[in-house]
Amino acid sequence: MNVGFLDRRITLQQRGTAVNDFGEPSGAWTDLTTVWAALDNKSASSNVQMEQETSINRVTWRIRSSSTTRTVAASDRVKYGAEYYNILAIQEIGRKNELHLVTERVVSE
Repeated sequence: MNVGFLDRRITLQQRGTAVNDFGEPSGAWTDLTTVWAALDNKSASSNVQMEQETSINRVTWRIRSSSTTRTVAASDRVKYGAEYYNILAIQEIGRKNELHLVTERVVSE
């Protein structure tokens, strides 16, 4: 991997396990780690669902593999600036060399 392409700063987030006063999961997100990443745009589409315009942007983030980043699961998400991307799949490239996070950002307008 050419580390010169890792020019974006992203934060990997996991859903917290805290509970509220009623014993229900609160669903708050906590930061796992902040890493350098490369952005690969895959596809973008727009359609109307239930009389609401929705745009979907699929992006693959390339990051270096580490003991922390290998704990990321498909239930986690990526924060980039003020945008949040849901993780659809995680691909390990090489032997603990790099990870590709296939993500999707859905925006309803």
